[in-house]
Amino acid sequence: MIRESVVGDVPRIDNTAFVDPAAVIIGRVSIGPNCYIGPGVVIRADRFSNEDDIAGICIGSGCCIQDLAILHVHAENSISVGDDTVINHGAIIHGTTAIGRNCFIGAKSVITHAFLGDNVFTRVMSVIETVNIASDRYIEINAVINTQDVADRLRQITAKELDFMKRAVLENREYAVRYKYSLEK
Repeated sequence: MIRESVVGDVPRIDNTAFVDPAAVIIGRVSIGPNCYIGPGVVIRADRFSNEDDIAGICIGSGCCIQDLAILHVHAENSISVGDDTVINHGAIIHGTTAIGRNCFIGAKSVITHAFLGDNVFTRVMSVIETVNIASDRYIEINAVINTQDVADRLRQITAKELDFMKRAVLENREYAVRYKYSLEK
């Protein structure tokens, strides 16, 4: 379901993106080219006043937002997701948050009021809150990153982990094309 917000903001979705019919996209949301938005995904940008120029969600090109992920902002907050980023099943992203390019956000991870650089590999069930994560970092399974000191000590991703993320992006990018054109028959 794609619908406007209470102040009339209508989602903008590139015509090459695929949004599953069971996804819910509401409000000031922008979805770039070649994105895949899976079943049960909720992307909701609540802006309660036309004077609020901040509230919104922007998803770059080639992103894959998988089943049951939730991206939500309320008044005067925003979310940006960089190109070629994968947000895995059941992840929750809350604004204000910025996720860089080529990131992999593991299943059931929660990210709120945080800023992630490019090439950040977040494993499953991690919690990242009110910190800045430098580019090229690796976050372990079940990690809780809620102080800047802990964020600053994250190790760099390895070449093998970077390769995994690149392959994941390429595989997930095909979802948009395969679903979009198979369902249009």
